[in-house]
Amino acid sequence: MLLKDFKNIKTFFPPCHPGEVESVTAMADLTDDISEVFPYLNALMRGTIFDQKNMTLNFKLGGHGITLHRNKVVVTRLENEEDAKKVLGRLKNLINRTYERRHRIEPSYKTRAQLSVLGVYKLLPKINCGECGEPACMGFAAKLITEETKIEKCKPLFTEEYSESRRKVFELLDEAGYPVPRI
Repeated sequence: MLLKDFKNIKTFFPPCHPGEVESVTAMADLTDDISEVFPYLNALMRGTIFDQKNMTLNFKLGGHGITLHRNKVVVTRLENEEDAKKVLGRLKNLINRTYERRHRIEPSYKTRAQLSVLGVYKLLPKINCGECGEPACMGFAAKLITEETKIEKCKPLFTEEYSESRRKVFELLDEAGYPVPRI
């Protein structure tokens, strides 16, 4: 067992962003340095962002944003303190299971780029049709990377004309750990 427990768990509301749904963020100290497991988690999970220099690992777990540090964790998009405890329990199991199986996993030190609004926008049809509910494709891209909308809402992207763009945006989203429809 690599991680025994969490301590000093604090939950708080992050700074307000008008129009966003209120969610809770949790921070906790770890009883142990878990950095040894980062390359193994990076190898197993899609959408991780591994920063070897600062020894952090970012990823999504059940719709929650997770940032692991050597001795600390930050979890975003939580409903309440009870949700925080549940997610931290799942995270502890994931860390310890991965650590126990590390001899069967090829570690990965690959650093993936973080998904950007501009990166997604460049792959969209850029016709500002509004079918997605947003007045412009740039706004849709911004909501897509914050998971306030789904790629399926961009109707033109699912036409034959934009099939190559669809393939590329699906690859980008999939690599970053975002849900991608199977078609």
